[in-house]
Amino acid sequence: MITDIGRNILAKYLIGEASSYASYIAIGVGPEPLAVGEPFPDFSAQKNLDFEVIRVPIVSRGYVYDELGNPNIVFAAEISGDQRYEITEVGLYPGRANPLAANLDSRMLFNFSEAENWEYHTENASQAIPLIVAPLNLDQPSGSIAVTEQVFRTNSNNTLFAGPIRTGLNERPRFLNRSLIVKGDTSYVVNNATSNNLEISTAGTEYNASHIHFNNTSATFDANSTDDELRMAFSILSKDETQSETLQSVKILVEFAEADVASPVNFARFEVDLVQGTDSVDFTGNRYFVVKKKLSELIKSPGFTWSAVNSTRIYVSTYQTGQTAPSENFYVAFDGLKLENTTALNPVYGLTGYSLIKTADGSPIVKESNTSNIVEFRFGMEVA
Repeated sequence: MITDIGRNILAKYLIGEASSYASYIAIGVGPEPLAVGEPFPDFSAQKNLDFEVIRVPIVSRGYVYDELGNPNIVFAAEISGDQRYEITEVGLYPGRANPLAANLDSRMLFNFSEAENWEYHTENASQAIPLIVAPLNLDQPSGSIAVTEQVFRTNSNNTLFAGPIRTGLNERPRFLNRSLIVKGDTSYVVNNATSNNLEISTAGTEYNASHIHFNNTSATFDANSTDDELRMAFSILSKDETQSETLQSVKILVEFAEADVASPVNFARFEVDLVQGTDSVDFTGNRYFVVKKKLSELIKSPGFTWSAVNSTRIYVSTYQTGQTAPSENFYVAFDGLKLENTTALNPVYGLTGYSLIKTADGSPIVKESNTSNIVEFRFGMEVA
């Protein structure tokens, strides 16, 4: 569907005020795909993808008729490379990036890959995060995660994720070949009784403040608008796909701090607090999420500046129904954390077309690793 932004840019393109209307196709992994027969929503007000992961140049344009004889304008691009994507959304842009945004433009901050030096920090010491490429069920029933590690990496297409229950719940990671997975009782994150903000419990368990961290990082957002957003994409996994325990809430605390110390003086905190039945959260039907927060919505210490950040820490707790302590029966699989510049407005740049993916069973379109694939974006033509 053409967007409101797209109509304006197309008009400028037709009278020579814009040099391009559609030069790149953007690929995203955020929303749920549509099933065949499910109507397309109105995307006219869409301004960006929910979670864009790659943008590829358009290599061909054409005018074709679809199977019903309706005329279509077709844009095609090639997705190649050694990485894996599960695509649920596509968009059109007139350029690779917004030239007015410069170094403040949207970008991926963390993709949780092996190239990033994430470590698991227990109460006592930091540990390297192991890679497990064998099926996660090991010798247990086919639908059960049997590994003992609190934090590990595994292939995004691990055979454990292939069953109809997990794919039906959108548990499978969608971005890149490997995913970083954290067990739900790794930390003890709770809501403050007064402010309701997330904090680390002092109840005295072994794993209260255990977390994953990436030290010697920077977060240079001081020049960004406070209305620009941080977006985190992740999925939630059951330990056993047929378990009777149900998920009540997921709490994730991302802390940008000056150092990896127990109580940093300067910090900014990105909070994820998903609760069953609130804000359209239904863990029984969908477990892939993109959580968005404006920079102004982060919890910051007095005098905090982004230039002081040297460590990023992530605390994870999952809670099953009827329990007050974190549950070991669920995991969080991290896909990415990115900055989305929503404020650098450019009259000749923006999302000109957008659509969700539609498949027979409502599943993402998978681009496997080490393959080349063609993606098409079509506009239906009408005479008004």
